Amino acid sequence: MRKYFLILLLLCSGLATSAEPTNTLTGRSQMKARDVIDAAVTAIGGAEALRGIETLELRLQGETWPRLQMPTPTPPFQAGTFDESLVLDLKDNQLYLEQRFTGAGFEGHNTVVIKAGEGTTYDHRAHTATAIPAEQTSQQQFVQYYRRLPNLILRQALDNANSLRYLGEDTFDGRRQQVVTFVMPDTQQVALYIDARTSLVSKYELVFTDPLRGQQASEIMFSDYSKAGNLQVPQTWTWRFAGDVVAKYKVKADFNAPGAAKSFDFAAEGFKKIAPLPLVQKEQVEKLADGVFVMHHVAGQGYNTMAIEFKDYVFVVEAPVSSDGADKIIKRIKETIPGKPIRYVAVTHHHSDHIGGLRSFIAEGATIVTTQSNRKTLEMMATAPQNDRLAKNPRKPEFVFVDGSQRTFTDGDRVVEMIDIGPNPHAREMLIAYLPKQRIVFQGDMFFLPYNDAPVGPPQEATIAFARKVKEKGLAIDQIAGVHGRTGTGAEFQRAVSEKLVLN
Repeated sequence: MRKYFLILLLLCSGLATSAEPTNTLTGRSQMKARDVIDAAVTAIGGAEALRGIETLELRLQGETWPRLQMPTPTPPFQAGTFDESLVLDLKDNQLYLEQRFTGAGFEGHNTVVIKAGEGTTYDHRAHTATAIPAEQTSQQQFVQYYRRLPNLILRQALDNANSLRYLGEDTFDGRRQQVVTFVMPDTQQVALYIDARTSLVSKYELVFTDPLRGQQASEIMFSDYSKAGNLQVPQTWTWRFAGDVVAKYKVKADFNAPGAAKSFDFAAEGFKKIAPLPLVQKEQVEKLADGVFVMHHVAGQGYNTMAIEFKDYVFVVEAPVSSDGADKIIKRIKETIPGKPIRYVAVTHHHSDHIGGLRSFIAEGATIVTTQSNRKTLEMMATAPQNDRLAKNPRKPEFVFVDGSQRTFTDGDRVVEMIDIGPNPHAREMLIAYLPKQRIVFQGDMFFLPYNDAPVGPPQEATIAFARKVKEKGLAIDQIAGVHGRTGTGAEFQRAVSEKLVLN
């Protein structure tokens, strides 16, 4: 009897999922969205051609202007470069991804290979090979790369048709669009804009929180379609976030190429094997000296904040990630240094991941320590439409500026020097915190020591410029901590830059 009941239950469940009701708003929305998607599939080459894609070779090349990640907070911006080679084996879930990039004082060259359920990340600068945890090599992890091309997005829409919904009509680039949404296997909800005349995909949108403008669309825009075999493929790929163009690439795509499989046979000679980091790194409070602490991974994975105890207050350096992350930092600071208010919060530079938590510190009553050119950006952030403590109890930000090259904070015993080590290729104005008695430096993005056994690799342009400033100002360093990575010694910093200059 129990077996019969289970069979009946499964049969009813199958009927429920296969027959979406059409007499409801949800049902009508799903059917309308399916009609729009079917037209888009036909326009791009047809369902049979999409289903027939077994491998994709894709090349993206162009320029980048990452929002709130440029050397200055306002234009004009100097473009970075980006070059990506992607090979996807959709049949056997294999991936080859090689990326080269430059910009804001950094360059990178990395390759990721995933096959047979195993993956490795190769860092060509540091000559390291880091295993990718098994849970990150699943098919679900591949889906983000399906969003590189509208062809694979539409294939995903067909595979996830029950989540399709019609949102309505809109206008994009002066053309009427049919807008539908669906959920991809990595849980991202995607809104597709389908040109009403051509039925080709004009763009897709995701929604994220921007520090200055609140909830904003991240738009990937496809244009200049041309034929690649039986399929239409865009030749231009443009990324716009919060209304700003942040990247523009030329596209070259090749489907089912005979030699695609060779890409997965990567020659790994000369790369040192490195143990992977855990997916979730443990939050910790590190004591560098009496009253000097670094909070690791509290605001977010891979982000650190320094808290310095003065006689009557706490001085904080960096408010990264988000308001939620900053709330956790503030709570941890109060547990570590009880009974003292947070009077100051200093930001090293204007990049979005370094100022994302400032709103919580403003709500806490802290005065912002920064440079003059960052004022407008930080004031905009303080009035952004976000749902956090500052939104519930608004207050204007208060500032103390580092004018010239340095500003000293002291209570007669504790001394913290906020030093502008700019101009730096990463940010024109760049602050570091220096504790001369303890010979401790806290910096953002200037020097990075991995938490695992990976070597540092050749110094970046930004690091070399920082090292020159350290030498110029005669800063003696015993410990160097940062917003990213573990705390290191002055000797480790010296070794990392020794090929370019001698600090002592």
